Amino acid sequence: MPTANANTGNGFSKAISYALQEAKKYSEETRAKVLELNQVYGSSKEMGKQMREVADDRKTALKPVLHVQINFHPDEKLTRAQAEQAINSILKDIGIEKDNHQYVVVQHKDKAHDHYHVVANRVGMDGELLNDHRIKDRLQVACDKVEKEQHLRPTQGRTVVYDPSLKKGYRYMNEREQQKEKKPGRDKNPRIMDTKNDIQKELSAVLSRGEIQTPDQLQHELAKRGIEMKLTENKKGISGASFRKDNIAVKGTAAGYKWSDISKVLSENKDKAERPQNATLNRPKSSLPIQMGEQKNKSPFVKDNPKAGDLNIPKFETHSMGSKPAHKGIQKEGLQPTVEEQKEVDFAKEYNPRAQSAISEIKGELQKGNAAPDVIAIMEKYGFKADKDRFMYSNGQMQAGIPINAFDRTINEIKNQQNHFREDENKYNALMKKEPEKINLLDKMTGKAKEKEVANKNLAKEKKQAVKPEFKPRIYGLQERDFEIRPQFEQRQFEHKRQQEFKESIIQTNDQNRNRGLSR
Repeated sequence: MPTANANTGNGFSKAISYALQEAKKYSEETRAKVLELNQVYGSSKEMGKQMREVADDRKTALKPVLHVQINFHPDEKLTRAQAEQAINSILKDIGIEKDNHQYVVVQHKDKAHDHYHVVANRVGMDGELLNDHRIKDRLQVACDKVEKEQHLRPTQGRTVVYDPSLKKGYRYMNEREQQKEKKPGRDKNPRIMDTKNDIQKELSAVLSRGEIQTPDQLQHELAKRGIEMKLTENKKGISGASFRKDNIAVKGTAAGYKWSDISKVLSENKDKAERPQNATLNRPKSSLPIQMGEQKNKSPFVKDNPKAGDLNIPKFETHSMGSKPAHKGIQKEGLQPTVEEQKEVDFAKEYNPRAQSAISEIKGELQKGNAAPDVIAIMEKYGFKADKDRFMYSNGQMQAGIPINAFDRTINEIKNQQNHFREDENKYNALMKKEPEKINLLDKMTGKAKEKEVANKNLAKEKKQAVKPEFKPRIYGLQERDFEIRPQFEQRQFEHKRQQEFKESIIQTNDQNRNRGLSR
């Protein structure tokens, strides 16, 4: 029963901080968990800055932040793979592509139902702006599609649903909306529509140029392109704009630009021209972290000493949904594992606690501020042996492993945090060592004594307000459950359960309809 909502804004860091619940204190069990970081990394401020650098390439995008909330029914406890599949499908259907958009996916666990927050950059790496027109209807269709494909609990009350039998892929459930969609545009003359589109395109291109900073410059540049711009004024100044091309007049609002929007872009161009350029603004795409790969639907177990290339290791960059092992409910469901599946279940019972303990101990070292933990020794302590590029665990019949470099990103992040801490610590120590200026007789005679007195008072105030930095490492990406292996039988049992619920809901609906017919 996935449902979703969305809104747009302009503050990347604030939106990411809200998604990470940084302003609230939660226990380890209910704390927000990062599910995926796509083409961003670091703290909320750092990720916000990275998104802003890309969004700045599209100056006309006034609200580049897209915040999507995705909810599931309290009874729907999806596995990590199922949640990722659902979220990726929804994002893709509204136009967010892994290889072109920056986004953060966070799971909130402070309520009874699973729900996720996605903060995405509407400006893609290619500079194009994601269209948010009728975004809520498009989300309904995307959620309905996931619901049907994964056999989730049916959602009542959708106004638009997924319909693959139609060319457009959806249909409205309400006649008024159907008519609204079919209602023709106000401009029946294609020549007028073409002119509007031309003006909008040229206006966007001109405003994106940083040197265009005043209304006069904008008028002059548009005139070169065959577009006349007229401004209307009131007591407060310019209040509106209209355009004319090929003897066709178009209001600014009809061209997609209110004067307030245009004025804001001109002001931003002017401010940017006056401040020094930051060398990091034109960050090449290659400097961004590689996006996380999709988890394959294969067994993570390896038998008979396979080659390293045959291993299917669980994805470690994303967060586990924390679903309970399905094999505990085998007898209740009446679904029995095969002999091979039972071996996988038994191996998972043996493997997962060891992996969890090893990851927990590595995290403990990092939380103490140790940015160089002895990972090999810790993994060997729990039965994992380094073999080429993986830490392998085997019980003689089956084996599975964890990539040796799975911890590199988190360890490097702790080192970066240490460097920032040392910078803050050095600034603090330098401030504390700074002595007030001495005032001599010559200063009193020349009038400099008052200046030094003010400087000394300010120094004393600054020292009093200064807070001594403390190193409190923040760990991203290492969640114990992310390193667990999941037997295929769990997936089979889950799908079986969902199919049964789906059938029951259909039977229940038919019974209700039959009862209504009898009552009439």
